[in-house]
Order: sequence, then structure tokens, then C-alpha cells
Amino acid sequence: MRTITFLSDFGEDDWFVAAVKGEILKIDPNINIIDITHKIEPHDIKSAAFILKSVCGNFPPGTVHLVVVDPGVGSERKPIIIEAEKYSFVGPDNGVFSYIYDRLTKAYAIDVKAKISATFHGRDIFAPVAARVAIGKLPSDFGSEIHDLHRFEFPRVTKRANRLHGEILYIDHFGNLITNIPNTTDVKNLNISGKEVALKHFYGEGVEGQMICIKGSSGYYEIACYKGDAKRFLNVAIGEKIVASIT
Repeated sequence: MRTITFLSDFGEDDWFVAAVKGEILKIDPNINIIDITHKIEPHDIKSAAFILKSVCGNFPPGTVHLVVVDPGVGSERKPIIIEAEKYSFVGPDNGVFSYIYDRLTKAYAIDVKAKISATFHGRDIFAPVAARVAIGKLPSDFGSEIHDLHRFEFPRVTKRANRLHGEILYIDHFGNLITNIPNTTDVKNLNISGKEVALKHFYGEGVEGQMICIKGSSGYYEIACYKGDAKRFLNVAIGEKIVASIT
């Protein structure tokens, strides 16, 4: 089955998500469209990049990942297709694909010839292209290969003595704070906002309302509040600095 995933900041109150899906189904009504989320904060490219990195590998080879978080819509930023080893990615060249680039990826600028809206490239460009890639068109059929892509680096962890210095990458629906420290590294505890957080094996090992640190399913340590909301408890945001003591 042909599958397209769809990730955006469109929300669920308007017609935008439905319009994009409709354009896909007009090309092939048998395409399976999977919504990743449309509740990304408006224009939050870095959160979209992290979500895409975290979820894209859960889909079968040949999946097309459509991402429309596009504050530069209508500007000179390029619409692009990324061709990776197992997947294709369609969306704007604004850094949203930064975390999936590697030496095997190729990028193609989409050559737009039709008259389109200046405010809804998700509907007019990205949806039709994603559908045509899903049914077998090659990314190179849509334009020339490009190499000068907009991207940002994954936040680096620095080591000083027996401490790792990192930051909060993402905050999920439960208020859990996902860090950039890989959970393959052995740590004793994390410190955030002057508060030391003990390492636990799973959420339920904590006491209700207790701040804990666990090895999260995304591949990074996360700070949680058992049956609570770590974000609200600590009043922190993405980018907040953390320090981990290592063994």
C-alpha cells in the first residue's frame, strides 16, 4: 500500500489539513495518509524536525513523509524533495529536514510551473508532488538536484570533567522534557533549574508528583513528573540548559 505521512502546524480548527489530503486523494484515492500531528506550535520548525526524526523510521520503506511547517511560504525559499535510502520527504527548504540529512540523501528543487496560491503551498505544491512520488514518480522528475540546503545542527552535548552539558530539545503532550543526551550514555542524575532529578527505570518507579529522569523511547534521556507535568512544575521551555552527572 502506498503511504504518505503528514506533519504540519495547521491545527485542527480549519480546512487546511483536509484540503491537502483532498489533493493527494484526487491523484490516487488509494493512498494511505497517516497523520503524525498537526498540533505543532505555529512556525516551530525545530520541533517539527525532531518529531520527524523520531517517527520516520517507524514506517515501511517507500513511505513519503510530507511536512508543512512553512513560515516562509510564498518567499524565495525552495520547495524540495529529499530522497533518502528508504524514504522520500517533501516540504520546504527551511531546515525542517535538518535531522534526516546524511551522506546518502539527495535533494531536488521542485520546479513550479503552474499558477499557485502564495499562501498555501501545502495544498498547491507539496500535496500533489508527494502523491506523485508515492505512486512511483522519481524525485528527479520534478526538478534539478541541489546541494546548498538550509539546515541547522542538532544541539551538541559538551563534556566538562564528569558532567555533560545539554539542553531540552522537545516537550511532549504529557509535559515530559526530552533532552539531547543520548540514553546510551550512563548518567547518575540530571540537574535542571537548580533541581537534581534522580534516575529511574520507568515512570511508575517514581512517587506521584516526583521529578524523575528516565531513558526515553526517542533515544534520549527525558525528565518527567510521575502523574504530573514536568514543564509546568519546573516552568521551563525548549532550550533550557541541563547538566548530567556521568558515572
